[in-house]
This record gives sequence, C-alpha cells and structure tokens, in this order.
Amino acid sequence: MLDNVAQRLAEHTRENGWHERVAFVADRREWTFAEVFDGAARVANGYRAAGLRPGDRVLLALPDSVELVWCLLGAWQAGVVAVPVNVQMSREDLERDAATAEPALAVVDPETAGWLDTAGLVRTTRAEHLSAAEPATDFAAGGDAPALALFTSGTTGTPKLCFFLHRDIGKPRGTEGVGVVGFSVSRMYFFGGLSASTLATLETGLTSVLSRPRATPTAAIELMRTHGVTRFFGQPSFFARLLLEPDHAEVLGALRVAICAGEALSQRLREQLVPILGARLVNGYGATEIGGVAIGRPADYDTPSAVGPPFQGRAVRIVDADGQVLPTGERGELHVRVPFATRGVARGSLGPDQVFDTWWPTGDLGSLDEDGVVHVHGRLDDVEVIGGQNVVPGEVERLLESHPGVLEAAVSAVRRETGYTTLRAYVVPAPDVEPDALGTELVDLAKARLSWYKVPDDIVWLDALPRNGNGKVLRRHLRAEGNQFV
Repeated sequence: MLDNVAQRLAEHTRENGWHERVAFVADRREWTFAEVFDGAARVANGYRAAGLRPGDRVLLALPDSVELVWCLLGAWQAGVVAVPVNVQMSREDLERDAATAEPALAVVDPETAGWLDTAGLVRTTRAEHLSAAEPATDFAAGGDAPALALFTSGTTGTPKLCFFLHRDIGKPRGTEGVGVVGFSVSRMYFFGGLSASTLATLETGLTSVLSRPRATPTAAIELMRTHGVTRFFGQPSFFARLLLEPDHAEVLGALRVAICAGEALSQRLREQLVPILGARLVNGYGATEIGGVAIGRPADYDTPSAVGPPFQGRAVRIVDADGQVLPTGERGELHVRVPFATRGVARGSLGPDQVFDTWWPTGDLGSLDEDGVVHVHGRLDDVEVIGGQNVVPGEVERLLESHPGVLEAAVSAVRRETGYTTLRAYVVPAPDVEPDALGTELVDLAKARLSWYKVPDDIVWLDALPRNGNGKVLRRHLRAEGNQFV
C-alpha cells in the first residue's frame, strides 16, 4: 500500500476511473475528482513555494469547501501536517488554537477568519494564492510521518491536539459510495465530519455536498432536497431541530442511511426518528483519540443507553474504580482495546504522542448487556454528588426530555446560599409551551420517577444549551455560570 495518504487516494481514484465523476458539490457547482486532485497538487507546490517543508504544520482556518479539501490533500502530498480549525469560534478561542498548533503558515478565508491576516499570530495566505502554483507531480514520504492534527472537543477542558499519521487515514474501501450523495452537518475540523465528507468521498466514490456556512435545519432541508441527498450525518441535537422543520419527513424519507453520532441519542428522539427511518437510522459512538467504538441501529433496542456491538476487532470491558473487570450489566468505566490511540498534546511542536495495543479508558460510564451490546450512560466526570449520593446527569436529562414540552435539557449541581448542593435543570422548551406550567409538570415527573436527591431544585429556561461546534453540551459552562442564573 502506498505510504502517502494523498497518493493512496489519488491512485484509488485512477484505478476506479472516477476522474470525471463528481466528487463534491459546493458553491453552486460540481467538482470532479480530477479537479480535486489537480487543485491539491497545485496547493502542494504552493506550500513549498511558501517555504513549508515536510513536518511543518499549516493551520487551515477555512469553512467546509473545496478549498479546504485542496488544502488538506495538498498538505498531505507535500508532507505538511494539516490542522483544520473551527472558523466560527470566538476570536479568543481561535487565537488559542493557533497558539497551540504553532503553525508555520495559516490559510485563511476573508469572510470568516480574515482577521488572522493582521493579527500577527502567524504568517497567513489565501487558498487562491496557493492554488495558483503549477501542480506538483511528486509525493512526500508518508508512512509514520504525521499528516493530520485535530483538536479534541474541549468539553472537559482546554482542547488538545491529536496527531494522525499517513498510515492511519485514507484507506480505500472499494466503490460502495458510487451513486450515493452524502451531506454532513458535522464540520471537517472534527474527525467525524472529515470522515463523513472528504474521506468517505475519496475512499468510496460517493458525492459529498459541502456547505460553506454552517447549515441551519432550514438550509439543510433545502440542500438535501436540491441535491438528492441519500446519506446524512449529524449530531442528535441537529436531528432534533430538523424534526421541527415542516418538510423533514420528505428529506428523511429519501435517505438510504442517516447516521447520528457525537452525543447521546435521547429516548424521545429515538422514538421520533425510528418510525420515520426504521433500520436506516444508525447510531455511532467513538472518540477523536481512538476512532469508532460501537455502532448499531436504534430500531433494534428498547433503551436509549444502547449503542450497539463494538466495531469488528475491538474488545470492550467495564471496570470499577480499582480497575477490576465488572460482570455483565454492571456500570463502570468503559475501556476499549485499540491497536493505537493518539493522545492529545498541549503544543503542536511536541508532535505525535501515540500508544499501541492498549486498553483505552474512555472516561464514559458504560455497561455491557448479555448480548455484548455497548451501553453508554454518560461521562464519569459529569457525575454530580448530591446529598452524598452520586447522580449521573444523563438519567435525569433523559427523563426531562421524555416530556413532550421539552426540546432538550441538562442538569448540573449548584451550591446554594444555604451551603447545600442541589441539582438545577436547564431546559429548552418546545415552541408555544408555557414555561411555568411546564416547570410544575417536570418537577412532578421527577418526584414521581426519581430518588429525592435526583430531583432538580429549580429550572432555568434557555433558548439553547451551550454546545461546542460538534454539538456536545458544554456542561462545564453550566457549572461555571450556574450561579449567575436567576
């Protein structure tokens, strides 16, 4: 197998005769596989002309676009490490990521991160300048060299940089995507979004629809209808918002497969989606550092904690606080046996930090049922202590979200003026729902179904829960700011 990921994917395209087939639909036009690899080869020489050498890092401050695909592939062809980042973060957060990556160059988009041109943090250029070069015809060495670095989601602290080697990514999977039109609302600065769009296109031959702006549910409906999308990838929270759109049944009904990942799939959302999608709905669970852990079809299970069996070749186990393996059905930390894991580093110059053939602690509270199905109950570091008792927020949140008047909910512990710690619920009500009446019903529901220490003491009404770019609830923000709500 060719050791440079860009060369490997280009050869896969050539062998299958895909050059004139449409790889991407973006910016109101179609881009063939030939145009994609030609643009990448030009960018590869553009990097070299800018003085970048193999092993240097390039910060890709670009929205999802063909230019971003060119800059990714071009970096891999030139042996440069691509570091895509979220251009819709706050300026402070983007400056933090730029400082962490320590790049030799940043490629910026004038409409989103153009201010990096004058911020003085890093030398900058534009994708159109890089792609003006003559196409490179050679490929740098790959193999164990780093090709890609992605930031962790930052749900539990400062994001770290995870490196992936040429041998880790871009493994052709035949022609299973030919004839499929895909669309991902998970962006390409997360591995899930990158895999669902760019890598899936180049590995399987599918056509991916790219949206330069982050798609709203209304925009997603229009894109899916216009381009005949048959494969959709998104976070459960996006699916929930999609269901509020009047035309959601039409576009969901046309899908061959709908994949949700990135956060827990609630019971209520499962009950809404399964009647529409049936076995076409797929639920995935994994992490940036280790990739996929388990996957399954929600229609096959009755409980919202069930994900599915582990991916082929991946062993899982549940352990207690002392590291002892727990029996079937008991809850503890979920560990996964992985061939390698990429540990996040605090600075780009530290380079890849990988471990091999190891049991990886996920930090998630999990269990295994007698059929070997993986169940995920929440983050261990989300566990709150109320009245000396451990409370898993997910249990309370799932109950609150089962009420038809609730769109989404989160809970966290709050230290009261009396010195006691109790739970507070943060609830996004459904449209046209009267909060006061809903609040009474939610408290009554919790009292009827939960132990006393799991019942929220009060409710804060929000327009939306704080989430990161991949849809995960930023519970630490709720904890930090909880006492500011009144």
